[in-house]
Amino acid sequence: MKLFAILFFLMASVSLKGQAIESIVGSLQTSKQKADTLYYFLSKYMMQGKNDSAEYWAGKGAAFAVNTGDAELIAKYRCQQSNIAFNKINYKKSLDYLRQAAVYISDATSFGVSGKYLLMNAKCYKELGKPDSALYYYQLCEDLNNKNNPYRNFLVYLEKGLMFDQADSYAKAEENFNKSYTLTKAKGIRMDYGMVLVQYADFYYKWKVADKFAWLLKEHQDFVAAGKKDYTKDPVHSFLVADFGDIPVSQKAAFLQSVADVLIKESDFKNASVALSQASSFYEEDKQPAEALKYMRQSLALSEKSANLPNQYIFSKAMYRLLKKAGKNDEAIAAADKAMSLKDSIIKTQQREITLQLETKYQAERKQKEIDLLSSQKQLNEKEIALLNSQKELDKNSIALLYAQNALVTKEVALLSADKKLAALQLFQEAEKRSALERENALMDSIVSSEKAITLSTSREKEKETSLNAALGRENILKENELVKEKNLRWSLVAGAAVLLLSSIAIFILYRKQKRKNVIIEKQSADLEVLMKEIHHRVKNNLQVVSSLLDLQSHTITDSQASAAVKEGKNRVQSMALIHQNLYSEGNIKGIMVKDYISNLVQSLSDSYNITNDKVKVNINIDDLNLDVDTMIPLGLVLNELVSNSFKYAFKETSPGILNIVLEEKDEKLHLKVSDNGSGFPVDMDVKSTKSFGLKMIRAFAQKLKATLDIYNNNGAVVEMEISKFKAA
Repeated sequence: MKLFAILFFLMASVSLKGQAIESIVGSLQTSKQKADTLYYFLSKYMMQGKNDSAEYWAGKGAAFAVNTGDAELIAKYRCQQSNIAFNKINYKKSLDYLRQAAVYISDATSFGVSGKYLLMNAKCYKELGKPDSALYYYQLCEDLNNKNNPYRNFLVYLEKGLMFDQADSYAKAEENFNKSYTLTKAKGIRMDYGMVLVQYADFYYKWKVADKFAWLLKEHQDFVAAGKKDYTKDPVHSFLVADFGDIPVSQKAAFLQSVADVLIKESDFKNASVALSQASSFYEEDKQPAEALKYMRQSLALSEKSANLPNQYIFSKAMYRLLKKAGKNDEAIAAADKAMSLKDSIIKTQQREITLQLETKYQAERKQKEIDLLSSQKQLNEKEIALLNSQKELDKNSIALLYAQNALVTKEVALLSADKKLAALQLFQEAEKRSALERENALMDSIVSSEKAITLSTSREKEKETSLNAALGRENILKENELVKEKNLRWSLVAGAAVLLLSSIAIFILYRKQKRKNVIIEKQSADLEVLMKEIHHRVKNNLQVVSSLLDLQSHTITDSQASAAVKEGKNRVQSMALIHQNLYSEGNIKGIMVKDYISNLVQSLSDSYNITNDKVKVNINIDDLNLDVDTMIPLGLVLNELVSNSFKYAFKETSPGILNIVLEEKDEKLHLKVSDNGSGFPVDMDVKSTKSFGLKMIRAFAQKLKATLDIYNNNGAVVEMEISKFKAA
């Protein structure tokens, strides 16, 4: 068991590659160990959204589970296989796996496996349009949860709410959504509460219930704020409800305006500004900056009314972006200045709060130390009082003893006879005489000592006079030396002042020369920048000419394959031309604003392949990055290939397609993900040995950028790159 625990810990740190998993499983001995290990890995794949890989390893692991004969393990695998099929929208296959699991489900089955089995049955019947069967299993699952863990019913109520919502049963849907919401809010698990909150708000949006949507919007903002997010960096003007749908932008904005009106009546200006900012973002995504500005102005005014500095900063940045898109550069500059001023205010406020916290902590610690000191002083005083009381008792005992001794002496003196008293008096007189003689001798000795002391004092005075004369001579010599030193120092100061004056003149002359050189350098720099812009402009024009020539040539070629190849070459040249166009038009000759460039590239490719929004919807999620030309050219060519391939091959059916482009910076790396919901890559395609020129070029550029490349299918084609070698401008 210890060996298995160690192996399992090592598996957690191994990269999820097929060959590595095979080698790990091969090193294990029992089918139970292999089944448990593969279950761990397939769960990891499911968390990453790689359902195909999860399905493959689930099949492998299920075989080992059957070999063990462990009913609990087999049922757990069948339920997981059902979950994978459900995620791949194959509800009948998902139900088949559940029927296989039913054989192994009994009263001895664990609560976790039994609950998952019942909930998956209910979800499958719901999607297959059998609400009665779904409700039957929802009820069984609810009863099981009530016996073991009533909180788990939040998932049951959430799924029932979604089912009644699909059936347009408003009252029952609201009842179940509210039950799920009440459970998760009381429990306080952020992930569960956040998920239910978003689904609940989506329900009220669908039914256009503005007042209740506004109530959930306020709660969502409090929920986000409780997570201690940095509002100076992350936007708060997007209340991410599950799906606003593909309805016209005007209807979305009108609903959010009604939500804002409800909040304004309640004097909740902060959340009203958030709702209006979401309406502005809808118009911005629809490329209507003028309408977006109208809502953003209202949003900014409300945030100022609520005195919310973080939101004012965020909305001022949005105003700057929209004004720039609308071509109102003067107003954009003013908005940028305001955003910077607000950022400074936020930083100062944060610093004041930190200082106040530190001061409060210091005062508390100081008071505690004073209390401890007073307590120690009190204890010391108590000990001193106790000591004084002890001394007082001792003094009383000593006085009593002295009184006793005096009484005893008095008695002894009284008992002496008269003869003894006389003898004692004679002895006393003799002692007095001896004492007088001793005092006389001592007086004679003191007179002799005084004479000796006077003689010694006279000799010491003569010695002092001699030493004083010697000291005066040394002092005169020192004064003469000081005068010489002072004269030398004066001449040194005069010489130093002269040198300093000459140095100042030389430095001034050098400064004048350097200033003239700086003027020349600045002029040359300005001329060089103009020259570089002109060069980029001419390169862009030349590439445009080449692109036009290739486009004309493609119309004259009868061979469709050759014509397509020339057209692809034209798009590649056009992607590089866009880079040079951004370099001279944005005023930044070294870097490329990635978001604008990719948007222009996708628009250019859409025009080239005659792609419209009703045919393919393109979702772009790009971080605000400014990359160097050497990084942007290969990255642009890679994006050109991936988007072109999606437009050409992915969407062959009549239903509208979706193309997602994500580029973000995480952990000092660039993460690029391009995915679609099309037909995907061919099943038998080997990425490493394919002869496709586009894929070869993508692999070559991935090597140049020191990037990992991952190509797989997940309800369509997915290409992911993790770029470690990139340079910001």
